[in-house]
Amino acid sequence: MSASRVDGFPLWLRDIDAVLPVTSMFVVHGAVRDVHAVPVEGSHVLVGTLEALWRTLARSGFDALLVHSPVHGLRVYPHGDTAGTAAARHVAELLGDAADLVGTQATYDSMVGVLGAVTGSNAARTALVLDYVSQAAPAGEPVPDGLHALMLGALAAVHRGAAFKGPDTRSTALHHPVFWFVDRPADLPSWLVAGDGIRQVPIPNPDLDSRRVAAGLLVASLPDPTLEAEATASLFAASTEGMSLHAMIEVIQLARDARVPAAQIDDAVRAYRVGLTENPWAGAYLREQLVHGRERLTAQVKGQSRAVQRTLDILVRSALGLTSAHQGRTGSGPRGVLFFAGPTGVGKTEMAKAVTRLVFGDDRALIRFDMSEFASEHAEARLLGSPPGYVGHGAGGELTNAVRRRPFAVLLFDEIEKAHPRILDKFLQVLSDGRLTDGSGATVHFSEAVIIFTSNLGAQDVDLTGVDDADREVTFEHQLRDSVERHFTDVLGRPELLGRIGDNIIVFSPLSPAVAADIARADIANVVERVRSELRVELVVPDGVVADLVARVTADLGKGGRGVGLALESAFVNPLARALFANPRTDRVSVASIGLDADGSPEVVLR
Repeated sequence: MSASRVDGFPLWLRDIDAVLPVTSMFVVHGAVRDVHAVPVEGSHVLVGTLEALWRTLARSGFDALLVHSPVHGLRVYPHGDTAGTAAARHVAELLGDAADLVGTQATYDSMVGVLGAVTGSNAARTALVLDYVSQAAPAGEPVPDGLHALMLGALAAVHRGAAFKGPDTRSTALHHPVFWFVDRPADLPSWLVAGDGIRQVPIPNPDLDSRRVAAGLLVASLPDPTLEAEATASLFAASTEGMSLHAMIEVIQLARDARVPAAQIDDAVRAYRVGLTENPWAGAYLREQLVHGRERLTAQVKGQSRAVQRTLDILVRSALGLTSAHQGRTGSGPRGVLFFAGPTGVGKTEMAKAVTRLVFGDDRALIRFDMSEFASEHAEARLLGSPPGYVGHGAGGELTNAVRRRPFAVLLFDEIEKAHPRILDKFLQVLSDGRLTDGSGATVHFSEAVIIFTSNLGAQDVDLTGVDDADREVTFEHQLRDSVERHFTDVLGRPELLGRIGDNIIVFSPLSPAVAADIARADIANVVERVRSELRVELVVPDGVVADLVARVTADLGKGGRGVGLALESAFVNPLARALFANPRTDRVSVASIGLDADGSPEVVLR
């Protein structure tokens, strides 16, 4: 291959150019509908796939490109200028009487003769593109007879292996190739996509270099362009990881409509991804909340000062946009990732609720999934949606639909260790790329969400025998972190998932008696407030009764704060409800005592 002929073209085009002497059929798949940066006069221009292919073929001396699709019929490429006039003349000579098909909705049956004329010509150097083949037959239906005949004709041309010497542009003989444009190779019969003379050419999503080239062309059209055009283009390219060049063009259109200055192009990218122009992460409200974040979190999650500080550090980092800052690029993953580890009932779920209120000020922004419900292999379809051909396809998944409706959210995955390994693989993609493809093929972005995992892993295995009280919290944290890391590496075999979570494992300490007593007192106060608001009754609980209740409900801390609440419900709330229901309504009652009735059931005596 001559380096000067297609130097600077995308790799897939260089691949086609290199094998034209030995390949007569190409299966082009992937990002067929995207645009591509091709060189022109010392710069680049963004063109569609057909135009990019034509510019490649033209450099090898091709005279014309015939394009057929069930949408646009049969047409000649290029068209509309001097080159187009010459191409039309070559095609007319090539097709003879069949030239009347050009410009019509030519059927697949009639295209069999056109294919034979193209592949068997020893005159005009012509290629044939067959487009929208993936959509030619409904899913599950057989290939139409005319298209099947066309496929057989293309395969027969491959087997003939005829190549023709053309002009001096290339010294070797070249085939007159047939290009099948499909979404994926599986859309064609297996016998048509492999073998000598057939080449599959994937068009991938653009890499960083391609996006940089495109960004350099696009940012100049933004309002209020900055002098640092190169820096702006680099920011644009980095923030569009995983996006097509066509999507980058749409981002620029959105930015122009909203008059987003070039220096804030990443805001336009975010708006394009999630469909919202508001950005809670950049608002003054969040900054004000985080200033008092420690007090607000501590008020809701008691006895976990180390966990509160670690959580707040990650939230502040997320609010400032410094996630993945050490990697020297804009992070493509979620805004923040937290892994809450610790015994049951110590405040992990409550911390997730507190984080939601702190960041978004709205409890509805917490989207919770109990991962014990996703332990089976097929549970993936519940999260992402059913694939084509299965019941429920097109309805979307519980996770992808929820994030699409509310991209700014806290996603809580409780007891993550109970999820099926296939679902863990999906989390790896979310943490790495910040996006998922649902069952219908639509992409959902997680770049504005906070993801929280909770786990009880290893809490029962921690051994604090002989550890001084002053060192118990630190020792517990180290042992539990080690247990979590061993589970991911040795049991699940997913060290890469642990790597994505990184140092965001936040350990919650076991509930101490003092903290349990604080929780019990707070719960009793909540009961008093509920009686006042629901029944309009002032309930008085003397200090002695409170102390007695606290001692009872904190006797067993094996279930943590949740166990304290359950014990209080059994020992106080239920018998209180019976007593209030049995007594005439009054404005004020006092708890005289708590104890057991004749049947041994908890009893509250009012006066």
